[in-house]
Amino acid sequence: MGLVSSDRRSSAGERRGFPRRRELVNSPDPSTAQPTTPEPTLIPAPLALICSVPLECAALLAALEERRDEAIGRKPAWSGRLDGAPVLLFPAGMGKANAAHGATALLESRQVSGIIGFGVGGAYPGSGLAIGDVALASAAVYGDEGVAAPDGWISTEGIGIPLVEREGRRWFNRFDADAARVEAARKSLVAAGIAVRVGPFVTVSNCSGTAARGAELAARFGGIVEGMEGAALAHVATLYGVPWMELRAISNAVEDRDLSRWRLRDAAEAAQRAVRAVVGGPHPAA
Repeated sequence: MGLVSSDRRSSAGERRGFPRRRELVNSPDPSTAQPTTPEPTLIPAPLALICSVPLECAALLAALEERRDEAIGRKPAWSGRLDGAPVLLFPAGMGKANAAHGATALLESRQVSGIIGFGVGGAYPGSGLAIGDVALASAAVYGDEGVAAPDGWISTEGIGIPLVEREGRRWFNRFDADAARVEAARKSLVAAGIAVRVGPFVTVSNCSGTAARGAELAARFGGIVEGMEGAALAHVATLYGVPWMELRAISNAVEDRDLSRWRLRDAAEAAQRAVRAVVGGPHPAA
């Protein structure tokens, strides 16, 4: 019996139902390949828009598309799209404690692309701001944290206790905003025909009800606007490494208190128009 060549043996084997295994080229071995799943659709994280009271966000809420009710830290909020951009609208409450609570509850439970704190504020003397004007914070500064000593006020830096320590950096009373984001927001406001001033905002627990107190804080911090929440939002955002910004429209001058001169509703509407210009403007700020 003669020998059969290897080629003939292979052909015979294939005819008997045992096909020869072929080398795989640029393809996975089907016996070991894992099933594939389609890439998930990436949904952009919303921009958080945080104010203190419902008056300050009523117009934005009315403009919100695809609106959904939310709850953040046992407080009502809404998600949806504002002029096409995904946002989370959140009136977290008046004052530093409410702002810090709201921002912490938010950042512990959701991904956001950034935070814009907005609302009404008081204009310090010398700021050049009038009622209805819009301003952006170059920095958010705690105006109360520190010591009222016999020789004058001492900041947290003066007493040597930082409010935030993160990645080798220390923050005391002042939280500087990201200059590039502030400039982008400023350009969007100008493009929308909204005049804007930029400077430090001072956050207080005890609002200034006298011209003398307003002048004191303006001189101490170089502040242009007084509010009650901004530094707390910046504080928490800094802890979490989240971009932040503060925008306010002027409801009153910081002077001897005279409510007849205040324009809260007008200022709230001006602030909301400015927020829409920033969120939907040609120069994204977050």
